[in-house]
Amino acid sequence: MILNNDTEVSVGWLDALVDGFARFENVGLVGSKLLNPDGSLQDAGGLVWGSGNPNNYGHSQNPWDPRFCYARQTDYLSAAALMTTKSIWDEVGGFSSYLEPMYFEDTDLSFKIREAGYKTYFIPSSIIYYYQGATSGVDPAAGFKMYQEINRPKFKRAWVKAFAGHGVEGDQPDLEKDRGIKGRILFIDYTTPREDQDAGSYAALREIELVQSLGYKVTFFPMNLYHYGDYTDELMRNGVEVITSPFCSSLTGFLLERATEFDAAYITRYVVASEAVPLIREYSPKTRILFNNADLHFLRELRSAVVNQDEQKLAAMRTTREQELDVVKRVDLVLSYNEVEHAVITSHTDGQVKVMKCPWVVSPPATIAPLSERKDLCFLANFDHYPNVEGLKWFCKDVMPMLAEHHLRLMVYGSNLGDAIKELANEWVVPVGHVHDVGEAYQKHRVFVAPLLSGAGVKGKVVSAMAYGIPLVLTPIAAEGIGLRHGFDCLLARTPEQWVSSIVSLCTQHDRWQALSTASRDYAFSHFSFAEGKQRMKEALEAVDLYNHMES
Repeated sequence: MILNNDTEVSVGWLDALVDGFARFENVGLVGSKLLNPDGSLQDAGGLVWGSGNPNNYGHSQNPWDPRFCYARQTDYLSAAALMTTKSIWDEVGGFSSYLEPMYFEDTDLSFKIREAGYKTYFIPSSIIYYYQGATSGVDPAAGFKMYQEINRPKFKRAWVKAFAGHGVEGDQPDLEKDRGIKGRILFIDYTTPREDQDAGSYAALREIELVQSLGYKVTFFPMNLYHYGDYTDELMRNGVEVITSPFCSSLTGFLLERATEFDAAYITRYVVASEAVPLIREYSPKTRILFNNADLHFLRELRSAVVNQDEQKLAAMRTTREQELDVVKRVDLVLSYNEVEHAVITSHTDGQVKVMKCPWVVSPPATIAPLSERKDLCFLANFDHYPNVEGLKWFCKDVMPMLAEHHLRLMVYGSNLGDAIKELANEWVVPVGHVHDVGEAYQKHRVFVAPLLSGAGVKGKVVSAMAYGIPLVLTPIAAEGIGLRHGFDCLLARTPEQWVSSIVSLCTQHDRWQALSTASRDYAFSHFSFAEGKQRMKEALEAVDLYNHMES
């Protein structure tokens, strides 16, 4: 750790630097965000222009502007506060003797570490107040400060080949600052993902990670422009630029200023795309647009209307269908989790829309609890999503009375438990509510049920349950788009009697429980791994003429 004697540290500064090594791959050097004593920004990761001259990016600006708040690779890190490992320091020889006694030694160190094959990261969550000049003065013609100009040409001669391809001095620093990227992709959704709240948020974060793994810098634009505390901070710690109020007031203003910098826009949900697509087409016609429909809204509404025999819902579905199909016709690629939806989109657009499967990624735990350590059944969902409420109410009414005879309880987990769910509570139905870690639900219980009567898309709760090895009993709609096989890696049930028979058999027959647990877990490993998801995302970018020139 290198830390100047004219600095003042803030809470968590050291932990944040250490975290940088764990969070990113092949890191060799990390450095802090430096603030002036008055709270203004002094340095948010150094730039080296094509001239060889360094620049303190963001100097004197607002340190909380999103441009200065996300982790990223950078040209150099100030020795006022930087960290490397002892082995890397020894490998590159520490500070170079040709720059003694001081100045440009930190810039030179950053270049040496990258030359050795490592990455140099700016970590803005590590905040240091730097009283610049308190030790060496500020006059370049006197004292130690004069070595700044003495060492400048020495540094340039040593590294001219490394910085020769950098940008023109002073030109577009906000673009120049992002090193080690192959392009830029703008993600737009209605709000910031909150992974412990709903499956859609979980999916959004994995898709961001997949795009980043392919070498792209991600900028995330939540339509509500809210800063959601640690949810937003975690995205920025992972290297995502998150646009929030008061630094931006509208999508229109943002795109007017910055649309042309993005190679592609990745938009989730048709209600968001209906507003965003026309603006992107107007301000940056060359930007590719990928549309993730999340689920096919009009198909979900149609199924619910049919199940409930609701003419009003059917009429609303027709409006949704018109709006949703208008969006899919105006984008370059539609990404859908569900192959049934692919067929519906193709048939409703006469094959004029390019549709591909959107990846879903899970990370299975290393071990799972055995049947002997489990009890009862569970269901997990976001209850702001109507199909989850609809299905659970039916299950509690038509199936649970028969399961109660076998002394089996249903534990209900998830966010946004409203009165409709709380009113289901009795001796055999226990609304637990939100859990931060889904493993708390999946590892405790014998069977996961998904009694969905309507819906669309892929059911993230089902895929997650597979990864945790808890056997599944579910409706065909809940299994749709996943590729599950009845009797092998799940049990499908349609009637209350089938539900009871399937659940009781799994709770009482150890061999059958173990077989389904192993099969579903294996399926999750092979079909929903990060490597498989990365390949699917790569193919999606290639489909819109991105990534083709890159290494796989």
